[in-house]
Amino acid sequence: MPTFPLPFRPKDDYHRDGLKFGSRRNHGRRKHAACDLIAPPGTEIYAVEDGMVVRGPYDFYNNHVQAMEFKLKSSGRIVRYCEIRDAAPGVHVGSTLKEGDLIAIVGMMNQDSMLHFELYEGTATGDLTDRSSKGFERRKDLMDPTEYLDSCTVRNVLAAHHEAPAATPHAATHHKAHGHHKAHAHHKAHAVPVRWIR
Repeated sequence: MPTFPLPFRPKDDYHRDGLKFGSRRNHGRRKHAACDLIAPPGTEIYAVEDGMVVRGPYDFYNNHVQAMEFKLKSSGRIVRYCEIRDAAPGVHVGSTLKEGDLIAIVGMMNQDSMLHFELYEGTATGDLTDRSSKGFERRKDLMDPTEYLDSCTVRNVLAAHHEAPAATPHAATHHKAHGHHKAHAHHKAHAVPVRWIR
């Protein structure tokens, strides 16, 4: 069973509204290609399975935040971790990670902080973002990551019975400004990012 990419499940539900896969973007001109996992800036992000970093970090959304691509050893699928601040120390293209290893840190885009989690089958080639593709503007092997995330287990046992620090006061302002989701201003999650327990 894969590991949830954050040390807690966000209180803001990635199954609903603008956080979910396929929700409207840019006033309906495109669709959301990910599940957005709302989290405070600086939150740890983990490898969901054993795999290798195959690209990144590189600029995502006008240089405010970055993205990384991670190939899963078990299936060849590609996870794209987006809206990150940077890779974890020592993590770069070619790095092989075990499930649960620290891979990146949640970044801050304008007044937003979240992990934008994309999933690809790994059966196509080329850049994952394809502006010529109508709808999602992504490569044709894009997958809905919702069920995958649902199957993940939060394994950070030291974090039980704690609460995460509040997110930024105007979380998701960028998305809201473009007709996206409306997130809670001062949400709390179920745990704080602390030392990984295997």
